[in-house]
Amino acid sequence: MELEELRQRARDRLRQLSAQRNDGLDAFQRDALAFFARVPEPPLYRRRDDPVRKQAGALLEEGETLLARSWRLGTDVAAFTPAVEHHLLALALMAEGRVEAAEPAWHQALDFERKATAPLRLWSRTDERRPEVFEPDTRRSRFDPHPEAQVEARLACPGCHKVSQFSLSPRVASHHLVCTHCSAQFVAYIAELRALEVQPLGRNRRRYLFRVDELSGLATRIEFDDAARGELGAVRRDLLAFLYMPETILRGVLNLNSSRVLWVSSPGACFVATVAFGEGAPELDTLRAFRDRVLARVAPGRAFVRWYYREGPALARFVSRRPLLKRVTRGVLRIVTRRLERVL
Repeated sequence: MELEELRQRARDRLRQLSAQRNDGLDAFQRDALAFFARVPEPPLYRRRDDPVRKQAGALLEEGETLLARSWRLGTDVAAFTPAVEHHLLALALMAEGRVEAAEPAWHQALDFERKATAPLRLWSRTDERRPEVFEPDTRRSRFDPHPEAQVEARLACPGCHKVSQFSLSPRVASHHLVCTHCSAQFVAYIAELRALEVQPLGRNRRRYLFRVDELSGLATRIEFDDAARGELGAVRRDLLAFLYMPETILRGVLNLNSSRVLWVSSPGACFVATVAFGEGAPELDTLRAFRDRVLARVAPGRAFVRWYYREGPALARFVSRRPLLKRVTRGVLRIVTRRLERVL
């Protein structure tokens, strides 16, 4: 199968997609990154009943649909189109068992993929480029001692949400950092995604279960509940930064490959409001958003949150035993949340 034949099949799919709602750019980029991550590496030699052939054949239809979507979106995703085309060609050659032709097609696809995803990446390694055997300008050889490789990453501060550039050692996963904008201290835990499971828990609530590999090779697991309205998009091999402030409280998860971020909203700790409105009430989401977006960004706000976590359970028990006070509290908090909704 040749590239022009694959393009014709994608044109047929484009006609099928014409009656459907247009894609959003974010949705296409997310699906394209997930597709790239599933493309297998071509086998080194031919063998009977090679599982790669079956795996590649199963991805052909998805790749054709993705190529049709890229044409429909046009210039917005122009950099992704050749990457999708050449991955599709490599898959077709693998499915046909043409190992010798699949290998160079796959490497070319990887080159286009790197060019397409480079603007999305918030990180790079200082040793990504293979040094020349001998560089006349610096008179250095590939075999000379080199400084330790660093990961250059742009990380968002959990306090002010502004981005700063940091140089991180890949030998350790946890990094104690200081924001260059607000001078807040925070911790970034850097690891590569191996698997992600998202479990719905009810209204605007879900549980994230991450299996990750640190850059040093150690495998670990991160689990937390979230009440934010958004959801994190990530695929295997994405580099993630788990952002803590203070170092024991997870505030956000930043996907360094796609620049997407999930600001975590803890579903608990609204003690008095839960008593007044009941678990799952929309007012709780507003109060948690105020805590995470406003109070957590300033020192007095963080001090108030710590005090409330300490005294809140006792206050909630006091309110729950007094029906009149519960009604008054509910009325006051309803007024407060309506005003907060206008500014959040």
